[in-house]
Amino acid sequence: MENYQYTTHEGSEQPQKRPSFLTVLCVLTFIGSGFSLLSQLGSYAFYELIPEMFVQVGDMLNNEQMSKVYSDAAEMFATTPRYYFLVLALVYVLSITGATFMLMLRKIGFHIYTVSQLLFLSLPMLIIQAEFNIINFLMSVMFVFFYSKFLKIMS
Repeated sequence: MENYQYTTHEGSEQPQKRPSFLTVLCVLTFIGSGFSLLSQLGSYAFYELIPEMFVQVGDMLNNEQMSKVYSDAAEMFATTPRYYFLVLALVYVLSITGATFMLMLRKIGFHIYTVSQLLFLSLPMLIIQAEFNIINFLMSVMFVFFYSKFLKIMS
């Protein structure tokens, strides 16, 4: 009888080292999306109070032009449906989830993050008829582009 020795290569692969720039991108996403998540949750929770706060700040400034800016902001906030802030909060949760997966070098994170950015760009136009925001578009495209450079090392 011949003696066969079977070996598997499971677990023998060297773990993939995460590039520093990918870590930086993920940390920036955690910071930006984390603060935005908190902001959206705050806007949802204090929906009734925020327009009045805008008006009070405008009144305190004793400047007619700035008072008008804050009054307009109060009106814009008051006409935004409350659910909008909750929907955006969920989009930021998706963004954070995607970055977390990418930090673990999982491709699904890139896809989740990209969907979150598409929602982030389109929902304001769809829900509150906001104008297209070129700055948000450029930032989203830049982050998606940079993240895409790491797809080849993700599993």
